[in-house]
Amino acid sequence: ASVDAYKPIRISDDGTDDVMVWLSEQGLLLSRPNQEGWAGVICPNSAEHTDGNPEGRYMPANRAYTCLHSHCIDFGSSVFLQWIADNGGPKHTPGLREELLATVMGSALVKLTPTEAFPDAAAAVIAEVERKELQRVEKDGWYERFAYLQDDDAFFDLVERHEVSRHSFNAIFRHIACNSIHGKRPKIEAGTCFDENRQAKGARILKGVTYAAGESILCSRDGIVYGNRWRDARPVAVAGNVKPWLDHVERMVPDEKERAHVLDVMAFKLQHPNIKINHAVLHGGNPGSGKDTMWAPFFWSIGGKALRNVSLVRNEEITSQWGYALEAEVLVVNELRQSEAKDRRALENTMKPLIAAPPEFLMVQRKGLAPYDLVNRLQIIAFSNERVAINLPSDDRRWFVIWSDAPRMTDADGAKIWAWLESGGKSAAAAWLQVRDVSAFAPGATPAMTEAKAIMVEAGMSGAESFLVDLMRHRLGEFSKGVVGAPWHALCDRLQGSSPTGTRIVQPALLHALKEAQWVDMGRIASRDYLTKKHIFVAPDMVGVSRSDLRRMVETPPPMSVRLVK
Repeated sequence: ASVDAYKPIRISDDGTDDVMVWLSEQGLLLSRPNQEGWAGVICPNSAEHTDGNPEGRYMPANRAYTCLHSHCIDFGSSVFLQWIADNGGPKHTPGLREELLATVMGSALVKLTPTEAFPDAAAAVIAEVERKELQRVEKDGWYERFAYLQDDDAFFDLVERHEVSRHSFNAIFRHIACNSIHGKRPKIEAGTCFDENRQAKGARILKGVTYAAGESILCSRDGIVYGNRWRDARPVAVAGNVKPWLDHVERMVPDEKERAHVLDVMAFKLQHPNIKINHAVLHGGNPGSGKDTMWAPFFWSIGGKALRNVSLVRNEEITSQWGYALEAEVLVVNELRQSEAKDRRALENTMKPLIAAPPEFLMVQRKGLAPYDLVNRLQIIAFSNERVAINLPSDDRRWFVIWSDAPRMTDADGAKIWAWLESGGKSAAAAWLQVRDVSAFAPGATPAMTEAKAIMVEAGMSGAESFLVDLMRHRLGEFSKGVVGAPWHALCDRLQGSSPTGTRIVQPALLHALKEAQWVDMGRIASRDYLTKKHIFVAPDMVGVSRSDLRRMVETPPPMSVRLVK
């Protein structure tokens, strides 16, 4: 498009600038603003003018000042306005006057037709932008808005709840004149000015930062105060018809008990951000069946449209050395899967400290900043299209697993429910979750075993583990007596001879199979007849046998090995 097609907006003074009024009352105003908006005023530094002309220029529209005399090259707008404030005049900073901008923008916005994407919320938007603009904070407001951080030699914004480095603090407030209280260096950086006046102004000193969901802006641990980076982002939810969403939840989770547990997890986390739910939820199912759609209202209820406090990651990102994704109430893992059994087991071990507490704190590593400990209240929700997304032992206490057999949603059905969600459905579902009764929900309890989890446990074993578990459960070959003992490498060698072709029997697979078959570790046992101690495992029904008998039984050769054919 041609530049000529656009008309510039001219912002001119409306005659209400209190600085101009003060200058006039003090007899310092020499001329009214010209066509460019500059008024003639007596320069505060006029005594240094060698030509005898005392005039400087002031623009009331943006409170700018300039003087073309060589002695006034450093006497800019900030210094001029500070001089006025120091002499009893109004206190301002340079920049376009908000009331003039609001007048012009208001007349422009009246001509715009609001849409759903761009609603008529000009006043709210302008107020929010002004609130967040740090450079609008006056010097006297620094000590209420910021606290000093010892760990990072930085500043903590007590409104926005994030760190501001010393370099950034100096840059943001460079337009404000700062003088040292010690008199040795008249002009100093803003950060140094904050340091010098911090005690006199009552500003806070914090050890560092943390992320503690559900807590206030300042958190104390062992008598040490930290700034809390967490800020509640729950949007205002409006009650309404939630039947479309509940129908979809039932479609995805037809089992009533499983469905109730999932809804309880959502509602409890929404209502109690400060309490850890000590297990994760893994939702598997066919691609495109609507898993994301089912959980979308819950994620919105926590973080709104921007999904603040909700982290979206892939499983390979969980092992990253940087912990930025942990700064969340809900961690969403998309496409959880590993192709190899050993990798699935490693992933499960990596996620253990994230899923349950203890540990009560998780360390967040940050680039260029000191690491810090966040309070472990993270809720993990994982999705997968694989039946065996992760390896879980049969006695797992950290995962609640559901599987959706629902087919892929049609384009029409998907568009219909998402149109409902975006037109108030998410808000209605959030309101429903906010009032759901979760008084009977136990956040620290072990989640129930589900059919999907049982399948995952069985199918997640390696070929060697599955082969060994079958032998143990059927009490065949080396396991026929219900007792086995070390040395384990010798037992593995004997088992190798009867194993299926291509299956390698190794000690870790043997020990894991003993655990899955629920054989009991009896420790190292010796007896009067056999003084050498041997590590022994027994079948559950052999626990009552005397230890001397068990020690004798492992010395007796078992029957000839039986080859299990599948």
